[in-house]
Amino acid sequence: MVRQFRSFALDEVREYTVRLPDGYSRGARRRYPVVYVLDGPPLDGHTAAAARVLARDGAAPGLIVVGIPNMQRGSRARDFLPPDIHFERPGGASFTGGADRFLRFLRDELVPRVETEFQTTSPRLIVGHSLGAIFVTWSLTVAPALFDARFAHSPAIWRDEDVVVHGLSRWLTETRHGDRFLYLSVGANEGPDMQSAYHKLHALLSAKAAAAGLRWQAAITPDAVHETNVERASLPALRAYFAPSGSGRPRG
Repeated sequence: MVRQFRSFALDEVREYTVRLPDGYSRGARRRYPVVYVLDGPPLDGHTAAAARVLARDGAAPGLIVVGIPNMQRGSRARDFLPPDIHFERPGGASFTGGADRFLRFLRDELVPRVETEFQTTSPRLIVGHSLGAIFVTWSLTVAPALFDARFAHSPAIWRDEDVVVHGLSRWLTETRHGDRFLYLSVGANEGPDMQSAYHKLHALLSAKAAAAGLRWQAAITPDAVHETNVERASLPALRAYFAPSGSGRPRG
């Protein structure tokens, strides 16, 4: 189903799609975790398909999947890049990220609306790919409690001299959060920038995540390129979180 409302944080009408798990029935007592998917559709379809497989196998609870589509091509960078990232557009115009406004949209508007309209429970998850994975990683450092688990597929974190990596490094040094989970992936056949970003984040998490109490996993997706990594990584990513050794939560 597709719904929309006017966002005061973004000053525009935003759509969101909702895919309900098998067996969902309004009025029933059962409640479901929610996973928010940036660039969805189409990426929410991959997440929903993976969630159905795990639920039917008894490896995870059913999930409500909320897809957040892009309004237009230019708004993707506006929404996903942190406010401390600056670069020049073709033609010389300066651009500054507006992820702080998009975060307010999620935290203050969309998440409360979904949790009022549907039968939801914890955990709350978020999935991002490429620029969306920058937002997912950055959100951990500024609003860690908003999501229990974050999935960053092919994060393009080399932008603006690795400002996102430096921010994550500071956060891991200064903060302890034993109830958060981060999953990182890259396609085996992605380009050198993506590969470098993955290994840089992997090294940082290896060095600092345990002391900070952050649970994490990372994987290189066999045969995947940038465009296919998120589809192929969705199932193992969710499986990693809901496995008993991943989240510590009972399976539904």
